[in-house]
Amino acid sequence: MGSPDTLSDGADAREGRCVTCSDAASWLRVVDVDDARAVARCVDGEGRREDVDIGVVDGVRTGDSLLVHAGAALRRRTSGDAGRGGE
Repeated sequence: MGSPDTLSDGADAREGRCVTCSDAASWLRVVDVDDARAVARCVDGEGRREDVDIGVVDGVRTGDSLLVHAGAALRRRTSGDAGRGGE
C-alpha cells in the first residue's frame, strides 16, 4: 500500500484533485472546529464559508488548510504542499 499522498495507481493526491473522482478540489482555511460533530467551518480565498466534514482527517485545528472536495476534507496541508496550490 502506498503513502497517504499516493493513490494505488501511483497518482499524486497532493495536486489538488479528488482521490475518488479526479475532479478539482480546493484548499480552505479552518476558522472553527466542532469535534463532537466532526465538522469544521472553513473559508476560501474569497471569504466564502463552508462547513466541511473532517471525519477522515485527524487533528484538524483552527488555522489549518484543508484540501476539500464535495464538502469533505481529503487531507490537511503540510509543509510539503508548498507550491502545490495550497494557500
